[in-house]
Amino acid sequence: MDLYEYTQRIPKVELHVHLEGSIRPQTLLRLAERNQVHLPAANDQELRDYYKFKDFDHFIEVYMMITSCLKTADDYTLIAYEFGSDCHRQNVRYAEVTFTIQTNASMTGLPWQSILDGLNIGRVQAQRDFGVDWQWVFDIVRNQPDTQGAVVDIALAARDQGVVALGLGGNEIGYPADLFVDSFNTAISGGLFSVPHAGELTGAHSVWSAIELLHANRIGHGVRSIDDPQLVRYLREHQIALEICPTSNICLGVYSDYAHHPLRQLWDAGVHVTVNSDDPPLFNTDLNQEYRVLVEHFNFTADELERISLNAIQASFLDSESKTRLIADFNREFDQLRPRQNQIDHT
Repeated sequence: MDLYEYTQRIPKVELHVHLEGSIRPQTLLRLAERNQVHLPAANDQELRDYYKFKDFDHFIEVYMMITSCLKTADDYTLIAYEFGSDCHRQNVRYAEVTFTIQTNASMTGLPWQSILDGLNIGRVQAQRDFGVDWQWVFDIVRNQPDTQGAVVDIALAARDQGVVALGLGGNEIGYPADLFVDSFNTAISGGLFSVPHAGELTGAHSVWSAIELLHANRIGHGVRSIDDPQLVRYLREHQIALEICPTSNICLGVYSDYAHHPLRQLWDAGVHVTVNSDDPPLFNTDLNQEYRVLVEHFNFTADELERISLNAIQASFLDSESKTRLIADFNREFDQLRPRQNQIDHT
Protein backbone atom coordinates (compact mmCIF):
# COMPACT_ATOMS: atom_id res chain seq x y z
CA MET A 1 0.00 0.00 0.00
CA ASP A 2 1.40 3.39 -0.95
CA LEU A 3 0.76 6.59 0.96
CA TYR A 4 -1.94 7.75 -1.44
CA GLU A 5 -3.93 4.58 -0.91
CA TYR A 6 -3.47 5.05 2.83
CA THR A 7 -5.18 8.46 2.60
CA GLN A 8 -8.27 6.75 1.23
CA ARG A 9 -8.42 3.89 3.71
CA ILE A 10 -7.84 5.49 7.09
CA PRO A 11 -10.90 6.46 9.16
CA LYS A 12 -11.79 10.14 9.24
CA VAL A 13 -13.93 12.81 10.87
CA GLU A 14 -15.10 15.95 9.06
CA LEU A 15 -15.94 19.18 10.89
CA HIS A 16 -16.40 21.74 8.11
CA VAL A 17 -18.82 20.61 5.42
CA HIS A 18 -22.02 22.27 4.24
CA LEU A 19 -24.94 19.99 3.43
CA GLU A 20 -26.33 22.13 0.61
CA GLY A 21 -22.85 22.30 -0.89
CA SER A 22 -22.54 18.51 -0.71
CA ILE A 23 -25.44 17.66 -3.03
CA ARG A 24 -24.29 15.41 -5.86
CA PRO A 25 -24.53 17.12 -9.29
CA GLN A 26 -26.70 14.33 -10.69
CA THR A 27 -29.02 14.62 -7.68
CA LEU A 28 -29.26 18.38 -8.13
CA LEU A 29 -30.24 17.90 -11.78
CA ARG A 30 -32.91 15.40 -10.75
CA LEU A 31 -34.25 17.71 -8.03
CA ALA A 32 -34.37 20.64 -10.43
CA GLU A 33 -36.31 18.61 -12.98
CA ARG A 34 -38.91 17.28 -10.57
CA ASN A 35 -39.31 20.65 -8.82
CA GLN A 36 -39.38 22.60 -12.10
CA VAL A 37 -36.35 24.75 -11.37
CA HIS A 38 -34.34 26.04 -14.32
CA LEU A 39 -30.60 25.46 -14.03
CA PRO A 40 -27.89 27.06 -16.19
CA ALA A 41 -26.69 23.53 -16.99
CA ALA A 42 -28.26 20.50 -18.64
CA ASN A 43 -25.91 17.76 -17.49
CA ASP A 44 -23.31 16.82 -14.92
CA GLN A 45 -20.35 18.24 -16.86
CA GLU A 46 -22.04 21.56 -17.61
CA LEU A 47 -22.91 21.89 -13.94
CA ARG A 48 -19.31 21.22 -12.91
CA ASP A 49 -18.16 23.83 -15.43
CA TYR A 50 -20.57 26.33 -13.87
CA TYR A 51 -18.93 25.60 -10.51
CA LYS A 52 -15.68 27.23 -11.68
CA PHE A 53 -16.04 30.33 -9.59
CA LYS A 54 -15.11 33.83 -10.72
CA ASP A 55 -15.28 35.25 -7.21
CA PHE A 56 -17.01 34.78 -3.85
CA ASP A 57 -20.18 36.49 -5.09
CA HIS A 58 -20.42 33.92 -7.88
CA PHE A 59 -20.04 31.20 -5.27
CA ILE A 60 -22.95 32.64 -3.25
CA GLU A 61 -25.04 32.84 -6.44
CA VAL A 62 -24.41 29.15 -7.10
CA TYR A 63 -25.18 28.28 -3.48
CA MET A 64 -28.54 30.02 -3.64
CA MET A 65 -29.31 28.30 -6.94
CA ILE A 66 -28.65 24.92 -5.32
CA THR A 67 -30.89 25.76 -2.35
CA SER A 68 -33.70 26.79 -4.72
CA CYS A 69 -33.89 23.19 -6.00
CA LEU A 70 -35.02 21.93 -2.58
CA LYS A 71 -38.79 22.08 -2.16
CA THR A 72 -40.09 19.23 0.01
CA ALA A 73 -39.22 17.38 3.20
CA ASP A 74 -38.47 14.33 1.06
CA ASP A 75 -35.83 16.35 -0.81
CA TYR A 76 -34.07 16.99 2.49
CA THR A 77 -34.27 13.33 3.43
CA LEU A 78 -32.65 12.41 0.11
CA ILE A 79 -29.71 14.80 0.37
CA ALA A 80 -29.04 13.82 3.99
CA TYR A 81 -29.09 10.12 3.14
CA GLU A 82 -26.77 10.60 0.17
CA PHE A 83 -24.44 12.65 2.35
CA GLY A 84 -24.20 9.66 4.69
CA SER A 85 -23.51 7.36 1.75
CA ASP A 86 -20.70 9.64 0.57
CA CYS A 87 -19.23 9.69 4.07
CA HIS A 88 -19.25 5.90 4.11
CA ARG A 89 -17.40 5.78 0.78
CA GLN A 90 -14.64 7.96 2.25
CA ASN A 91 -14.39 6.18 5.61
CA VAL A 92 -15.79 9.27 7.36
CA ARG A 93 -17.24 7.91 10.59
CA TYR A 94 -18.52 11.13 12.14
CA ALA A 95 -19.18 14.68 10.95
CA GLU A 96 -20.50 18.01 12.15
CA VAL A 97 -22.51 19.33 9.23
CA THR A 98 -23.40 22.96 8.63
CA PHE A 99 -26.88 23.74 7.34
CA THR A 100 -28.46 27.14 6.66
CA ILE A 101 -31.86 26.46 8.14
CA GLN A 102 -33.43 29.92 7.90
CA THR A 103 -32.54 30.40 4.23
CA ASN A 104 -34.06 27.03 3.40
CA ALA A 105 -37.22 27.78 5.36
CA SER A 106 -37.59 31.14 3.63
CA MET A 107 -37.01 29.78 0.13
CA THR A 108 -39.26 26.74 0.45
CA GLY A 109 -42.00 28.18 2.64
CA LEU A 110 -41.75 25.01 4.75
CA PRO A 111 -41.71 25.23 8.54
CA TRP A 112 -38.18 24.74 9.83
CA GLN A 113 -39.37 21.74 11.83
CA SER A 114 -40.56 19.99 8.66
CA ILE A 115 -37.17 20.58 7.04
CA LEU A 116 -35.30 19.28 10.08
CA ASP A 117 -37.61 16.27 10.32
CA GLY A 118 -36.78 15.45 6.71
CA LEU A 119 -33.06 15.85 7.34
CA ASN A 120 -33.14 13.67 10.43
CA ILE A 121 -35.05 10.89 8.67
CA GLY A 122 -32.19 10.76 6.16
CA ARG A 123 -29.65 10.95 8.96
CA VAL A 124 -31.20 8.01 10.83
CA GLN A 125 -31.41 5.96 7.64
CA ALA A 126 -27.74 6.67 6.93
CA GLN A 127 -26.79 5.66 10.46
CA ARG A 128 -28.68 2.41 9.98
CA ASP A 129 -27.32 1.59 6.51
CA PHE A 130 -23.77 2.95 6.69
CA GLY A 131 -22.86 3.30 10.36
CA VAL A 132 -22.15 7.00 9.81
CA ASP A 133 -23.18 9.56 12.42
CA TRP A 134 -23.27 13.35 12.37
CA GLN A 135 -24.69 16.35 14.19
CA TRP A 136 -25.85 19.72 12.88
CA VAL A 137 -24.39 23.22 12.97
CA PHE A 138 -27.06 25.78 12.07
CA ASP A 139 -25.47 28.94 10.72
CA ILE A 140 -26.30 32.60 10.43
CA VAL A 141 -25.57 34.22 7.06
CA ARG A 142 -23.39 37.27 7.72
CA ASN A 143 -24.91 39.39 4.96
CA GLN A 144 -28.42 38.66 6.30
CA PRO A 145 -27.97 39.90 9.88
CA ASP A 146 -31.72 40.49 10.23
CA THR A 147 -32.24 36.70 10.21
CA GLN A 148 -29.89 35.96 13.11
CA GLY A 149 -32.53 36.03 15.83
CA ALA A 150 -34.63 33.46 14.01
CA VAL A 151 -31.61 31.20 13.46
CA VAL A 152 -30.67 31.29 17.14
CA ASP A 153 -34.24 30.53 18.20
CA ILE A 154 -34.38 27.55 15.84
CA ALA A 155 -30.97 26.24 16.85
CA LEU A 156 -31.84 26.40 20.54
CA ALA A 157 -35.21 24.74 19.97
CA ALA A 158 -33.52 21.92 18.05
CA ARG A 159 -30.81 21.03 20.57
CA ASP A 160 -32.42 17.66 21.24
CA GLN A 161 -32.70 16.99 17.49
CA GLY A 162 -29.00 16.90 16.70
CA VAL A 163 -28.06 20.59 16.65
CA VAL A 164 -24.87 21.18 18.64
CA ALA A 165 -23.53 24.55 17.49
CA LEU A 166 -24.23 27.97 16.01
CA GLY A 167 -22.22 28.90 12.94
CA LEU A 168 -21.62 32.10 11.03
CA GLY A 169 -21.04 31.94 7.27
CA GLY A 170 -21.30 34.16 4.24
CA ASN A 171 -19.24 37.17 3.26
CA GLU A 172 -16.95 38.47 6.01
CA ILE A 173 -16.38 41.75 4.17
CA GLY A 174 -18.66 44.43 5.62
CA TYR A 175 -20.24 42.13 8.21
CA PRO A 176 -17.93 42.00 11.24
CA ALA A 177 -18.37 39.86 14.33
CA ASP A 178 -19.66 42.89 16.26
CA LEU A 179 -23.04 42.49 14.56
CA PHE A 180 -23.58 39.03 16.01
CA VAL A 181 -22.39 39.27 19.61
CA ASP A 182 -25.82 39.08 21.24
CA SER A 183 -26.83 36.09 19.13
CA PHE A 184 -23.74 34.09 20.03
CA ASN A 185 -24.03 35.01 23.71
CA THR A 186 -27.63 33.75 23.68
CA ALA A 187 -26.68 30.55 21.89
CA ILE A 188 -23.75 29.81 24.21
CA SER A 189 -25.88 30.50 27.28
CA GLY A 190 -28.37 28.00 25.89
CA GLY A 191 -25.78 25.26 25.60
CA LEU A 192 -24.64 25.56 21.98
CA PHE A 193 -21.04 25.73 20.81
CA SER A 194 -19.67 28.60 18.72
CA VAL A 195 -18.13 27.91 15.29
CA PRO A 196 -17.98 31.07 13.17
CA HIS A 197 -16.20 31.28 9.84
CA ALA A 198 -13.37 33.80 10.12
CA GLY A 199 -10.03 34.57 8.54
CA GLU A 200 -11.05 33.39 5.09
CA LEU A 201 -11.86 36.50 3.03
CA THR A 202 -10.46 38.96 5.56
CA GLY A 203 -7.38 38.93 7.76
CA ALA A 204 -6.29 37.84 11.19
CA HIS A 205 -8.38 40.55 12.85
CA SER A 206 -11.48 38.57 11.87
CA VAL A 207 -10.17 35.55 13.77
CA TRP A 208 -9.37 37.67 16.82
CA SER A 209 -12.95 39.03 16.74
CA ALA A 210 -14.40 35.53 16.46
CA ILE A 211 -12.43 34.49 19.54
CA GLU A 212 -12.85 37.60 21.66
CA LEU A 213 -16.42 38.59 20.73
CA LEU A 214 -18.06 35.34 19.67
CA HIS A 215 -16.12 33.03 22.04
CA ALA A 216 -15.35 30.63 19.20
CA ASN A 217 -14.72 27.02 20.16
CA ARG A 218 -13.40 26.38 16.64
CA ILE A 219 -12.73 28.62 13.67
CA GLY A 220 -14.12 27.90 10.23
CA HIS A 221 -11.17 28.29 7.85
CA GLY A 222 -8.97 30.64 9.90
CA VAL A 223 -6.11 30.40 7.41
CA ARG A 224 -5.36 34.12 7.49
CA SER A 225 -4.27 33.63 11.10
CA ILE A 226 -0.84 33.03 9.62
CA ASP A 227 -0.56 36.80 9.03
CA ASP A 228 -0.29 37.44 12.79
CA PRO A 229 2.40 35.54 14.75
CA GLN A 230 0.79 36.54 18.05
CA LEU A 231 -2.50 34.98 16.92
CA VAL A 232 -0.72 31.80 15.83
CA ARG A 233 0.82 31.55 19.31
CA TYR A 234 -2.58 32.15 20.91
CA LEU A 235 -4.23 29.46 18.81
CA ARG A 236 -1.46 27.01 19.71
CA GLU A 237 -1.50 27.79 23.42
CA HIS A 238 -5.31 27.57 23.69
CA GLN A 239 -5.64 24.73 21.16
CA ILE A 240 -8.45 26.46 19.28
CA ALA A 241 -8.90 24.27 16.23
CA LEU A 242 -8.92 25.59 12.68
CA GLU A 243 -11.23 23.92 10.17
CA ILE A 244 -8.97 24.27 7.14
CA CYS A 245 -10.35 23.57 3.64
CA PRO A 246 -7.35 23.78 1.28
CA THR A 247 -9.04 23.20 -2.09
CA SER A 248 -11.89 25.56 -1.23
CA ASN A 249 -9.33 28.25 -0.43
CA ILE A 250 -7.68 27.80 -3.84
CA CYS A 251 -10.95 27.71 -5.78
CA LEU A 252 -12.21 30.90 -4.12
CA GLY A 253 -8.92 32.74 -4.59
CA VAL A 254 -7.97 33.00 -0.92
CA TYR A 255 -4.57 31.66 -2.04
CA SER A 256 -3.32 31.30 -5.59
CA ASP A 257 -2.21 27.69 -5.24
CA TYR A 258 -1.24 25.06 -2.70
CA ALA A 259 2.37 26.24 -2.71
CA HIS A 260 1.25 29.54 -1.16
CA HIS A 261 -1.27 28.00 1.25
CA PRO A 262 -0.20 28.22 4.93
CA LEU A 263 -1.52 24.85 6.11
CA ARG A 264 1.95 23.38 6.58
CA GLN A 265 3.18 26.48 8.40
CA LEU A 266 0.22 26.40 10.78
CA TRP A 267 0.73 22.68 11.37
CA ASP A 268 4.44 23.05 12.04
CA ALA A 269 3.69 25.93 14.44
CA GLY A 270 1.63 23.56 16.58
CA VAL A 271 -1.81 24.94 15.72
CA HIS A 272 -4.66 22.44 16.13
CA VAL A 273 -5.28 21.91 12.42
CA THR A 274 -8.11 19.85 10.93
CA VAL A 275 -8.66 19.31 7.21
CA ASN A 276 -12.07 19.46 5.54
CA SER A 277 -13.83 19.61 2.17
CA ASP A 278 -16.26 22.54 2.71
CA ASP A 279 -18.55 22.06 -0.33
CA PRO A 280 -17.20 18.94 -2.06
CA PRO A 281 -18.81 18.91 -5.54
CA LEU A 282 -18.59 22.69 -5.83
CA PHE A 283 -14.80 22.43 -5.57
CA ASN A 284 -14.47 19.05 -7.30
CA THR A 285 -13.11 17.45 -4.15
CA ASP A 286 -14.05 15.36 -1.14
CA LEU A 287 -12.34 14.54 2.15
CA ASN A 288 -10.36 11.68 0.59
CA GLN A 289 -9.01 14.13 -1.97
CA GLU A 290 -8.14 16.67 0.74
CA TYR A 291 -6.11 13.98 2.53
CA ARG A 292 -4.37 13.24 -0.76
CA VAL A 293 -3.61 16.96 -1.05
CA LEU A 294 -1.94 16.77 2.36
CA VAL A 295 0.51 14.22 0.95
CA GLU A 296 0.97 15.65 -2.52
CA HIS A 297 1.28 19.33 -1.68
CA PHE A 298 2.13 19.49 2.05
CA ASN A 299 4.38 16.44 2.39
CA PHE A 300 2.38 14.81 5.17
CA THR A 301 3.63 11.47 6.43
CA ALA A 302 1.47 8.53 7.48
CA ASP A 303 1.94 9.48 11.14
CA GLU A 304 0.85 13.04 10.41
CA LEU A 305 -2.23 11.83 8.51
CA GLU A 306 -3.22 9.80 11.53
CA ARG A 307 -2.65 12.77 13.84
CA ILE A 308 -4.77 15.08 11.71
CA SER A 309 -7.54 12.47 11.70
CA LEU A 310 -7.41 12.28 15.50
CA ASN A 311 -7.27 16.10 15.71
CA ALA A 312 -10.76 16.22 14.24
CA ILE A 313 -12.10 13.86 16.90
CA GLN A 314 -10.53 15.93 19.64
CA ALA A 315 -11.92 19.17 18.19
CA SER A 316 -15.41 17.76 17.73
CA PHE A 317 -18.35 18.42 20.03
CA LEU A 318 -18.77 14.78 20.97
CA ASP A 319 -18.84 14.06 24.69
CA SER A 320 -15.62 12.85 26.28
CA GLU A 321 -16.74 9.21 26.43
CA SER A 322 -17.60 9.17 22.72
CA LYS A 323 -14.29 10.83 21.85
CA THR A 324 -12.35 8.27 23.86
CA ARG A 325 -14.19 5.41 22.20
CA LEU A 326 -13.73 6.82 18.68
CA ILE A 327 -10.02 7.53 19.23
CA ALA A 328 -9.55 3.93 20.38
CA ASP A 329 -11.42 2.66 17.31
CA PHE A 330 -9.32 4.79 14.98
CA ASN A 331 -6.06 3.70 16.58
CA ARG A 332 -7.06 0.05 16.20
CA GLU A 333 -7.73 0.64 12.52
CA PHE A 334 -4.41 2.42 12.08
CA ASP A 335 -2.69 -0.57 13.69
CA GLN A 336 -4.52 -3.00 11.41
CA LEU A 337 -3.48 -1.08 8.32
CA ARG A 338 0.17 -0.62 9.28
CA PRO A 339 1.27 -4.31 9.09
CA ARG A 340 0.03 -4.49 5.50
CA GLN A 341 1.79 -1.27 4.60
CA ASN A 342 5.25 -2.80 4.80
CA GLN A 343 6.66 0.44 6.16
CA ILE A 344 4.69 3.01 4.15
CA ASP A 345 6.90 5.27 2.09
CA HIS A 346 6.80 8.64 3.93
CA THR A 347 8.47 10.56 1.13
